[in-house]
Amino acid sequence: MKTLDNLVARLHEVFTAAEPALTRLDEITGDGDFGVNLREGFAEVAARLAAPDSPAPWDTVRAVFLDEVGGTSGPLFGLLFQALGISAAQSDSYIDALRIGVGDGLAAIQRVGEAQVGDRTLVDALVPAVEALSGGDVVAMVSAAVDGALSTATLRARRGRASYLGERAVGHPDPGAVGVALLLCVLAEPVCGTEVSNRERERLLESVSRAAPDND
Repeated sequence: MKTLDNLVARLHEVFTAAEPALTRLDEITGDGDFGVNLREGFAEVAARLAAPDSPAPWDTVRAVFLDEVGGTSGPLFGLLFQALGISAAQSDSYIDALRIGVGDGLAAIQRVGEAQVGDRTLVDALVPAVEALSGGDVVAMVSAAVDGALSTATLRARRGRASYLGERAVGHPDPGAVGVALLLCVLAEPVCGTEVSNRERERLLESVSRAAPDND
């Protein structure tokens, strides 16, 4: 489906711009490499697509994130990208492809990581997004994902490096959940345009910036 392919450059743009905020957040609650890993992943995608006879854009995204992007979240994002690609290949409707792909991606991520809502992971953004999208409402999906990501600021982590920080991570959203919400903002754009996406991204990143101020 060309719609997904056409979003690859936009994803590169959005995650490059968000990298400083994601990095500051992950320095507080994780290993500090989350934002850089996503930015470099999409940079690698762009480099591969610039080569002659490059694979299809979405296939390249899937391959890079499954095989090349470091950290815990890279392969998990790769599973989501893979599920979206499969669903897009089997559907003529972008909304149906999005609904099925995000749902299947969530299932794959939970099979691998066994995370549940409340564990303070990217699942806290994905589950409400899948539930909101069950009726085909893409705007509701975006709002639910952002709300879910921001809700992780109140949670004590039960998985990942943040689980070792105890109460010190509370008050700061989970980077993986924020990353998923950013991704879904972009995936919504073919349906609801950039106005909704930009508004929700700004709401998300403003909250992240307040939680993880730049101390430079």
